[in-house]
Amino acid sequence: MPKLTVKLDFEDFPDVYTCKGANRSPPIRVEGILPNIKSLAVLATTSPEEGPSKVAWILWNLPAVPLIPEGFPAGGVVESPLHAVQGTNDFGTVGYRGPCPETGKGEAYLFRVYALDLDLALAPGANWEEMIRKMQGSLNQSGEAIAFAVR
Repeated sequence: MPKLTVKLDFEDFPDVYTCKGANRSPPIRVEGILPNIKSLAVLATTSPEEGPSKVAWILWNLPAVPLIPEGFPAGGVVESPLHAVQGTNDFGTVGYRGPCPETGKGEAYLFRVYALDLDLALAPGANWEEMIRKMQGSLNQSGEAIAFAVR
């Protein structure tokens, strides 16, 4: 399976993408998308210094574009900045939840991007396990990038 190259414009989260700022979803660059790819999906998970990781963002049925723009609003089906469907994160909300480490602690976010040969028939608000199950047999490529937040 050919890899996707996934890049963020930063290694350390600017405040605008965290709970200290606007809590906006960051832009994600995707390179090497095969011609047969119909849609992209994103799974962002936390990697705190202590404790289990949590799902912070689930997004699917994005068009196969080289730049996933910043600023997806909360909500199941969104039309801006691109059409996409979002799931329920482990914080109990639908949409992106930026890093919010405790004072003196750090938190890493791993952004995984999946390239699929179809749109997922999955209801808005679904969880990450449901998304992964629906991708079975349709996943053509994947890649990941990581960024850190310290408070």
